[in-house]
Amino acid sequence: MDVLINRLGARGDGIAETADGPVYVPFALPGEKVSVRVGKSRGDGRAADLRDVLSPSADRQAAMCRHFGPGENGCGGCVSQHLVPGAYTDWKRGVVSAALARHRIDVEVLPVISVSPASRRRVRLAFRNLAGGMLIGFRSGRSDRIVEITECPVAMPEIVALIPRLRDFLAGHADRGEIAITHTDKGADVVVFCRKEPDLDLRMDAPAFCTDAGIARLAWSTGEGTFNAEPPEPVIVLETPSVDFGGTTVHLPSDSFLQPTAEGEAALRGFVLDAVGEAELVIDLYAGCGAFALPLAEAGKTVTAIEGLAAQTAAIRNATPRVGGAALKVAAETRDLARQPLRTEELAGYDAVVLDPPRAGAAAQVALLAAGDVPTIVYVSCNPATFARDARVLIDGGYVLSAIQPVDQFLWSSHVELASVFRRA
Repeated sequence: MDVLINRLGARGDGIAETADGPVYVPFALPGEKVSVRVGKSRGDGRAADLRDVLSPSADRQAAMCRHFGPGENGCGGCVSQHLVPGAYTDWKRGVVSAALARHRIDVEVLPVISVSPASRRRVRLAFRNLAGGMLIGFRSGRSDRIVEITECPVAMPEIVALIPRLRDFLAGHADRGEIAITHTDKGADVVVFCRKEPDLDLRMDAPAFCTDAGIARLAWSTGEGTFNAEPPEPVIVLETPSVDFGGTTVHLPSDSFLQPTAEGEAALRGFVLDAVGEAELVIDLYAGCGAFALPLAEAGKTVTAIEGLAAQTAAIRNATPRVGGAALKVAAETRDLARQPLRTEELAGYDAVVLDPPRAGAAAQVALLAAGDVPTIVYVSCNPATFARDARVLIDGGYVLSAIQPVDQFLWSSHVELASVFRRA
């Protein structure tokens, strides 16, 4: 079947409007005539596989990674390496604008801030021990098939170089699961999620392997990538992984939240500090390990940080300010804001609220913020769709939304982050 691609969707698929409804074609671009094989139903239309590009768009470019594209070698991580830079950032900006429009929000969306290639400092890979050897890589789009990774233009080179070494090490010690790798100031922080418990041989082999590979900490969880109430068990800690948030050093718990790139974190931090401005009493919700709370405290603010994971709350409490710096005025509290959002009376008296919720957004907390009178709300989001839903509630509650700053930390994927500020009218 041949179709004409009309537009690019939020997932990066080319969308062809046909008499039978939309056809969603990965790796196709607007204006292209393509040959497709139509497959299963998807929403109000059908998914399709790209067979051939019959008339390529002027916005098409050659992908820079051998693992990009349809077919068995397509890793599923990137969806838009075939799009030239200008059209690519226009698309990301358009994803934000479209999400806002669905909730009747008309506000300026600023040009996208993009991070550099090869800057992603945290990745999650899948692995499986097969008859032919250990396979480590990303899962292919729309399937659980693992594509073995030999290069990646998104991840830091230090992470890519670690993959074959992990492949050799895990081959004799694990069957299947996932690996979280975080690049830190002290080396790699690696967590293996696997149903098989680490045995004595693995524990005996780990010190030499980690020393040689530059792994600061190797931890193990039997959750196999699912949420676990128990933190991962350290197998060996050569040095506690740490990062600096501004001028403050934080020792990271295993598999803790960290902005995917240092560049993107710096851009978001700058936005948050500017938006908070002269506010003195600040509360940081969904604070993680303190990426915003600690720099705000360094700037002289009195900060309360609220985070759902106790290990991350402890990391904020134990953070080390720069040598010679003043003691930070920051308090940290563990609280699940989805189940127990701060009540309006608990928010009273704060000059500014900063929040950076997970992809699901912060519906329960935002409803209470909208009913309160905090002068400034700074909202950082990794999901334009749930942000727009929450923004509508705040606007209806009397807040005014300023221009939105998109930040592209997830290069060539369908994800885009944003930073925003609401002022009480």
